[in-house]
Amino acid sequence: MKEAYITVRDRHFLSPYSKDDEFGELKTGCQIGVDGNSIVIKYKESVDEVNDCQTCLMIKQGVVSMVRVGRFHTNMIFENKKRHICCYETPFGSLMVGIYTNAMFIDFSENGGEVNLAYTIDVSGDLVSENELKILVEIKEDSDVVTG
Repeated sequence: MKEAYITVRDRHFLSPYSKDDEFGELKTGCQIGVDGNSIVIKYKESVDEVNDCQTCLMIKQGVVSMVRVGRFHTNMIFENKKRHICCYETPFGSLMVGIYTNAMFIDFSENGGEVNLAYTIDVSGDLVSENELKILVEIKEDSDVVTG
């Protein structure tokens, strides 16, 4: 694993009639490496609602998986033009949500890169939000290989 920086930008459109879209940005350190055929990125969340959660992104042949453990446990799968049912656990209970990826751009290697996703979230087929997620990973110039 190499030391790197990750920038995660997300945007949530909660209603086609709402002007109150939600935006978020996280910039933090991460680790990036290869596990089999997957690029693996690990980082700790510091955004208030998911503070102290550990997130692992796995990128493999047109599929991005996001596993978050901690107070909010999620296992989300993004695959272009496909819908996946995923579990989203909160301190208040668990939800099964549908994730449909409308558009996907992946340009990644073990030396960093970017992922752009446009997707919807639904519960029982009812649209909850439209979302954009942009992830950029850059290797630290003084990065040494880290074990772990």
